[in-house]
Amino acid sequence: MKKIIFFILFSGSIFGQSIIDTLSVTVYPEFSYPGVAIEYKFDTDSVSQYDFQIPSGIDSVLYTISSNESEFEKIVEINDNTLTTIKQSGNHTIYLFLEKFIKDPGPRDFLYLFESAADVDALIFSFQVPFAAKDFLADAGGIKLEKIRDQNGLTFMQGIDSNYSKFGKKALFFSYYNPHGFTSIQYAANISTENTPLEPPTTASERFIRYPFLTWEPMAIFLLLTLVLVFLYELSNRKEKNN
Repeated sequence: MKKIIFFILFSGSIFGQSIIDTLSVTVYPEFSYPGVAIEYKFDTDSVSQYDFQIPSGIDSVLYTISSNESEFEKIVEINDNTLTTIKQSGNHTIYLFLEKFIKDPGPRDFLYLFESAADVDALIFSFQVPFAAKDFLADAGGIKLEKIRDQNGLTFMQGIDSNYSKFGKKALFFSYYNPHGFTSIQYAANISTENTPLEPPTTASERFIRYPFLTWEPMAIFLLLTLVLVFLYELSNRKEKNN
């Protein structure tokens, strides 16, 4: 009997990872970082562990875990383009900072391949639409996207993939024209200074309420995390230039 139990546990660790109930992958073009930030968010226990494929060129990510008992924050290194999650119960949030755009007006486009080594029951893809962006287009591997607003008035294009199968590649693409060269935070600050009202929020029926897992967290926290990773990004670039 002991041998049978050992075989089941051993084979489970080899042939697959446990299923993720709900995983949100949110793309933030030029929000506070002058490039593309991607956020992974999911809940898990202290036993399960998952692998995500990460693009080359990223050597570390910001990893946070929140629960009723504690708050965890750490810079996690990436090995062989694979991010392995931490075995700890709570709400896991992972921040990746990718391509950096020039700070001038002009066209923007970006392609990101999502891949997970675990099945996902509900995989939610979202693209935050930058303030004043023109001709914004987004695609999540053919998944139908709908326009929604969160409680802070931020606009997202969002879709859900039910029963995602492990190792499936999902191409996340967006393009738009930035007429001012600012990030959304910079643009909002300029608008506020000029006393020009922002676009009024949509009706309650258009708000994002079906998947509260993706609702916007306090901007101050996100901005703080952004500054940390921007610093690491710039430090990494300087080291590469010196080498």
